[in-house]
Amino acid sequence: MIAAPVAVIAGAGAAGEATAATLQAQGFHVVLVDHKIANARRAADAVGDDAEAFEVVLGDFEATAAFRDELLARLGRVDVLVHLVGGWRGSKSLDAASVDNWLALNPPVVGTLAVLTAAFGDIVKAAPRGRAFMVTSTTATRPTVGNIAYAAAKRAAEAWMDGVADFFKDSDSASVTIAVKALLTDRMIADDPDKTWPGYTHVNVLAARIAAACTGEIPNGTRLDLTVEEEGTA
Repeated sequence: MIAAPVAVIAGAGAAGEATAATLQAQGFHVVLVDHKIANARRAADAVGDDAEAFEVVLGDFEATAAFRDELLARLGRVDVLVHLVGGWRGSKSLDAASVDNWLALNPPVVGTLAVLTAAFGDIVKAAPRGRAFMVTSTTATRPTVGNIAYAAAKRAAEAWMDGVADFFKDSDSASVTIAVKALLTDRMIADDPDKTWPGYTHVNVLAARIAAACTGEIPNGTRLDLTVEEEGTA
């Protein structure tokens, strides 16, 4: 068993690594999950200390439930879920490719969120300060024919989080949806140093907002638009 709050971070890319490092600095025990163990281990090694890495097929409820049971048996708690699994596919017209894109994007964007929150929902709801986070895109509210499948998947995932908020009612836990235009990494800046990246949110900023919501109070069902926050501080 462990005394520190436990955060399960689904998606071990740059945003997952930044979030894990920030939460660990705030006293959390972090568990990084990816569909490839190499990705999870790389992120966990970058975070250091006792960050854990697991390969889990988050589209498989039974596999995710087994992972949950192993964590609970060993750690005794899970307080925070951070969903950072995504993907993007676009098309130039409304045609068969649009449908193919929807069928390809629905499992990683919506399906993994559904499985993760369904598997861990009861545990996070019972936590002293449970939190479930999903990152969406502001472009999802302004769909075009080019991003119709991506926008539909993100909107569906947002609706799922609204349902999670209803599940969390009458508890101290909170479902939080965070909107960004797109995420920015140090590698992107280094690869294109002359670009200004207007409206982008650095993964470190995202991580800081997640950590603040984990350690402070935030209303259940909150939607944070980080593009608006950044415009307000510019």
